[in-house]
Amino acid sequence: MKIISLKTFPATIWTRLLLAFSTIAMITIIVGILSMLIFKHSEKLFQSIAKQHVQEVIQVTDFTKIGGEIIAVAPRLLSAPNDRVRTVIQRDIQSLLSRINNQIVLLNTASTGLKKELRKLASELRKNLEALQISVTSKLELERELNKKTERLRWLYADLIDEVDPLNQDYKYNFDAELEKLVDAVKERKSKISPDRLQANRHSKETIETIRSNGILLISLMIQVSTSNDFDQIKNLTSLSGDAITLLRYDINNLPGDASTLTLKQILDEIFFLAQGPHSIFSIRNRILGGGIQSRNILAKNNFFISKLKNIINEIINSTQQETLAAMNRSNQTMKKAGWLLAGMVCLSLLIAGSVLWFYVRGSIVARLATLGKSMEAIAEGDLTYAVPEAGNDEIGRMAAALRIFRDTALTVEETNAKAIIDNAAVGLVIANPDGIIHFFNPMAVSLFTVDEKDMIGGSLYTIVDKKDRDSFITSCDAILRNKKDSTRQFTFTGQKSDGMTFPIDISISRVRQRKRSRLMITVHDVTEREQAQQLLKKRVREKTDHLSRINIRLRQEIQERRKVQNELVQAGKLAALGQLSAGIAHEMNQPLSAMRYYLHNAKKLLEKGAIDIHEKNLEKIGELIERMAKMISHLKTFSRWRTNRLKPVDIATVLDRALTLLTVKIENNGVDVMRKTATDSIAVYADSIRLEQVFVNVISNAIDAVSNNEHGKKKIIIELTETSDSVVTGIIDNGMGIEPENMQTVFDPFFTTKEAGKGLGLGLSISYNIIKGFGGSIVASQDENGFTRFSISLQKTRM
Repeated sequence: MKIISLKTFPATIWTRLLLAFSTIAMITIIVGILSMLIFKHSEKLFQSIAKQHVQEVIQVTDFTKIGGEIIAVAPRLLSAPNDRVRTVIQRDIQSLLSRINNQIVLLNTASTGLKKELRKLASELRKNLEALQISVTSKLELERELNKKTERLRWLYADLIDEVDPLNQDYKYNFDAELEKLVDAVKERKSKISPDRLQANRHSKETIETIRSNGILLISLMIQVSTSNDFDQIKNLTSLSGDAITLLRYDINNLPGDASTLTLKQILDEIFFLAQGPHSIFSIRNRILGGGIQSRNILAKNNFFISKLKNIINEIINSTQQETLAAMNRSNQTMKKAGWLLAGMVCLSLLIAGSVLWFYVRGSIVARLATLGKSMEAIAEGDLTYAVPEAGNDEIGRMAAALRIFRDTALTVEETNAKAIIDNAAVGLVIANPDGIIHFFNPMAVSLFTVDEKDMIGGSLYTIVDKKDRDSFITSCDAILRNKKDSTRQFTFTGQKSDGMTFPIDISISRVRQRKRSRLMITVHDVTEREQAQQLLKKRVREKTDHLSRINIRLRQEIQERRKVQNELVQAGKLAALGQLSAGIAHEMNQPLSAMRYYLHNAKKLLEKGAIDIHEKNLEKIGELIERMAKMISHLKTFSRWRTNRLKPVDIATVLDRALTLLTVKIENNGVDVMRKTATDSIAVYADSIRLEQVFVNVISNAIDAVSNNEHGKKKIIIELTETSDSVVTGIIDNGMGIEPENMQTVFDPFFTTKEAGKGLGLGLSISYNIIKGFGGSIVASQDENGFTRFSISLQKTRM
């Protein structure tokens, strides 16, 4: 037999790999076919199990589910509130019973005895549920009758009260009249006076009151029994009601036989009918409770039938489980044998695949590619002198030949391009080894440092920097070399030429790799002109800065003077407002002074008469008037005080009240109706209370002046507060003549006014605008949908 070696195979790697993987694929196909046959056999076994046993388990499980639904639905029938709900529950129960019968017919059990027993249980369960339905129906009918009679009893209670109370009042009136006659007769000393009518009226009154109390007691007992769920309690209530009925019958017989008590007797007779007899409320409630006990007993029996049904189902399930386990054991034995067969085939496939990979792929392909890969890595890292091995005549050999050509070409191109670029660079370029020995010095560097290239090659790199910066230059180069990553850093040093002259230079230091060795590449720029330009720029900036500083000082002085003038203007505005309100303030002060003069005039006369109590009350009133004047004076002092620049939370409603107090007389004299639509709770804003009060006085005073010109119609001012999430808006609306649309944007300008000459300077709204703006708020003039003028003051909302 002739032995075939790998050398007789075709020379290409593709042909060899195709042959190896075809062998592995063939073994894989064989293993797949065997697996399909084994799983097909297993599928038949499991289908047999599912067809014979799983269906039976599903059917008996449905029995258990239906039994649980019956247990859940049946108690709902017992507690059904009305016929509609009861009908729905009955329909659900009938559906569940039909499902049980259908499942018994479809049950695939081998035991006919179990089927017979299931049919018997289903029949008994149906009868039991029908009895439960009858019991529930009877209970609902009795409850309707009870509710109807209870409702009638409540109407009878109202009728009883309506009849008893007027009779009681009549008897009381008659009793008082007879008593008055008796007293008058005694005063007149009449001897022939009989108290019989007085006693009869008193007896009738007491009888009516007894009927009222016993009637209410009887009705309350009947209402209480209508909701009772205890037989003993119903028995006790029945006994108590019997006693109340006896007393009522006795009292009815003692009433006069006239027509006034006829309706009362009819009402009591109807109440007695509801309280006694087989159709009474007591009897109906007893029958409802008895029916409830019967329904619960039926429900317990129903649960017993369901439990018995579950026991039969468990027997069927246990039998099915045993048969299923036996079939599963047979299937497991078959699967084990098939598993061992598949494992053997897989091991054989792995053994062949491993042999191919180890002896051919690894030895003949991967090893050669690894050697070629090392050569590629060395050349990629820049080692263009690395040897490329011989690799045969196949694809790998052709790749090695191409790599050698690429290496030689790259070496030639690199040397040519590097020399051309470096020689023509516009910056000085120096290359040195890690010890600082120069290997390359390009022509631009020669020009910058005025040296000879031959003198610098082999010399020290650090001589191109002045001595004072040399240590920093050496430290920077060492830091670049220690950094594992290639990086570039820029520095500014003082360079030194061959003649000893120094000049500023920018140096970029980079670590590069050349032939797998680290090198320092230094680029040098002469920055003499840039340094001169920077010095000139610094001089000009310094001159401009001095000039701007002097201008800023003058601006700050002007701002301080303007603030002082503005504060004086605000103070003048407040004093002007007080001047306009002086008549009203004088009136407010004269009223308590006049009252005090009157009380003091009367003091001497009261003391002479000894009317100390009245005198003391007058002194208290004088004290109240003095306190009122003190508050007014304190308010005026606070309002006229110079402003503070410190803002804090203030209650806007309180400030508004103080402003309206100052304007009270002006409002009354002009007949203005001020309506406030403000919240009852405290609302805090961020402001100064004195200046905010001045704003309110100015705006409301203008509104009063605007509406005072209304000769016809009501003079009205509306003040409303509106809250948002972060602000509070105060709206001041008047129904005056309004502001022309073209003047809406100029009302806040200084000296703008629509008043007659001598009645205003036009500074109030301008001052108010600046005050509100200083608070960080806003004030806007507009017209609403009715054509009324509206000033909206918005301030920042805060907490007290």
